[in-house]
Amino acid sequence: MNNYDVIVVGAGTSGLVSALSLLKEGFKVLLLDDHNNVGGLSNSSKMGRFEFGNNIHNIYFNGYDECYKLENILESLGVKEKVSLSSVSNLFRVITHDKDIVLPFGLENYIKKIEECVPGSEDKVRTFFELALECREALDYIVKNSGSIDYNYIIENYKNFARIGNNSVSKVMDALDIPLEAQELINVMWMLLGNSETKTSFVTYATFLLNVVEGYSVPSFNNADISLSLSNCYLENGGELRLNSKVVKVLVDDNKVNGVRLEDGTILYANKVVVNSSLNNLYESLIDSTDVPKDALKNINSRQLGGKSFTVNIGLNRSASELGLNDYMSFLYQSLDSDIEYNRMRELLSGNQIAIVHNNANSDISPEGTCEISLTTVYFEDCFGDYVEKERYFTDIREIAQRLISVFEKYTKVRISNYIEEIEIKTPLNTIFSCNSPEGTTYGYKLCDLDDTLPRLLNRHKEKYIDGLYNCGGFDGDAYGYNSSFMSGIFCKDEIMKDIKESKNER
Repeated sequence: MNNYDVIVVGAGTSGLVSALSLLKEGFKVLLLDDHNNVGGLSNSSKMGRFEFGNNIHNIYFNGYDECYKLENILESLGVKEKVSLSSVSNLFRVITHDKDIVLPFGLENYIKKIEECVPGSEDKVRTFFELALECREALDYIVKNSGSIDYNYIIENYKNFARIGNNSVSKVMDALDIPLEAQELINVMWMLLGNSETKTSFVTYATFLLNVVEGYSVPSFNNADISLSLSNCYLENGGELRLNSKVVKVLVDDNKVNGVRLEDGTILYANKVVVNSSLNNLYESLIDSTDVPKDALKNINSRQLGGKSFTVNIGLNRSASELGLNDYMSFLYQSLDSDIEYNRMRELLSGNQIAIVHNNANSDISPEGTCEISLTTVYFEDCFGDYVEKERYFTDIREIAQRLISVFEKYTKVRISNYIEEIEIKTPLNTIFSCNSPEGTTYGYKLCDLDDTLPRLLNRHKEKYIDGLYNCGGFDGDAYGYNSSFMSGIFCKDEIMKDIKESKNER
């Protein structure tokens, strides 16, 4: 039979969560993917004695924000006992040409560390986090009341939040009179959200920072293990999964979805289709142009593509402790001015990077006496577009990889080149292959101006252009990293349940 209640296109994390959560609600669900495995960008690859994953967005919040707490989501999906998460010893280390600072977990510890680095800043930094807490509570209200938000309630209960709105993080910190050096330390994690301090809203950055300062976990091995657990649970509960099944068209009739067509001509029917892909791919490729509403195209054209990542995964034949690599996550910048560094990262060889030493979260991730590290830089232009068909492409990516290694060695003062046993380079082209992301974008749509977290949450319920069509994944949601992939899948399920309830009430 080719008839289903819901068809989910794309077995990345968000698609898996969407399919499994809908299955648990009693729907007959079909999950499709054009690859021969699940996970999308979460896939891992084995090289010799090492297994490398995609780890740029692998932070899972542990603290207050119950909505984004991975353990709660996994428990609701029935896979909590099958997934192992590990804690890390500190928030992060940041290194520039003249600074080397380790920031700790815990709000009080974090504030005291900033005060130690910038004497006299404590009270103003504390005010920053008081505002962040108010913003987080307001966002929590908005998420839980999407489509029925009482704006008078927000104004009455979250006055500062309503006043701040989409003001940039730097503008608010200037208004709080936070010393510049303290501002720079507070803004170190900007690369994870993909925009500089003058372009990212206070609401977005401050709530994200508050969540991570309160604590985060990472997968004990890699994100692929979580995807596999979700997939196994889906199949064990009677879900149908078809791999190597490329969807070439989402079928629309009179502005209503009625199924999909596969590359081999097979037509599968459902009056609800969830697409785990970018809006660009959905409305520009998967739906006939005559069936695409003008508002959907306007939405796509108003958004900017986010950052593209380049990662060097390295297997070393020495342990992390032998090499003196004691931190899990380090940010390596030429300076702490995020505007300057953002502009540097529009070119291929900036050297700015997020360095992750995986064994400092899980000592068993690689064989005894070895360690795995990942060096990731982000690009804010389509730097690779000019190199796809040029003979220098492979020469160039090796040069970029060597640049990242050299910067890592220079800033950490740890020489790793002599101990490299395996190396894997992942460019934006790998992202295009894994999930057909436009220009190889790994950050979804850029957070900026009227397309930041708050406007997205306020307008989420309005972005329904075709009856029965839903979108999930990295190009949806609030760009809070890997957590958002899970929440996006849950939001899809909630929207479908809500639409069904409203349809029954209308009858």
